[in-house]
Amino acid sequence: MTPTELWLPLGAIAFHLYDATQALWHNEVLLERAGARWRIAADSPVRRWGRRMVLPNPFTPHRPLFRMAWSTSDARPASDADLEPLFRALRPLGVICQLQLVMLLALWPLCWILGAGLTVLALFAAYYLLVIVALVLVFRRRRALALGTRAFWALAFDVLACAPFAINVVRRLSLRHGIAGNPLEFASRHFDAPTRAALDGLIRSRLAESRAAEETASP
Repeated sequence: MTPTELWLPLGAIAFHLYDATQALWHNEVLLERAGARWRIAADSPVRRWGRRMVLPNPFTPHRPLFRMAWSTSDARPASDADLEPLFRALRPLGVICQLQLVMLLALWPLCWILGAGLTVLALFAAYYLLVIVALVLVFRRRRALALGTRAFWALAFDVLACAPFAINVVRRLSLRHGIAGNPLEFASRHFDAPTRAALDGLIRSRLAESRAAEETASP
């Protein structure tokens, strides 16, 4: 096995992790829809360029992610819009994303054992076939996904130019869709008690951090 054959799958995994990482402002949190439940996806103390770098679970790319930003001055009404059509549209894409993740993780041991042989090339071909199938599904369901034609082609360019990005298609689409209305009211309506308590604790912690930073910066 040559060094190139070794680094190729590791580089693909690195691109997947890079694309999955989210840069959050101090008043943002990442939410994950896991089955019928909502929960806080991840948190991180790592900061770059004034933003918190958060890596959600890289092994669950089929779960939709949403950014929630809170503000004490946010007077928007809570939205009663049903997200179920979005979740239905994303469900088959989630299956494809999981299959692509399995293929990506299988690439390194296959390259190690077989080198860049026909088996590995067949795996690449099957992976790109799934990318194309996913794009066809996205195009056909773009109304439910609230995805414009220009946004679709931008997504298609990204995942075709860098195939590991395709694993995060569900996350890209849900993050782009977002949650309408006041996010805190949405949380009070839809989150269970443990998730609401965790969110409340996280918001208090972030506010305390912001106040401490302001006091440190003030003369």
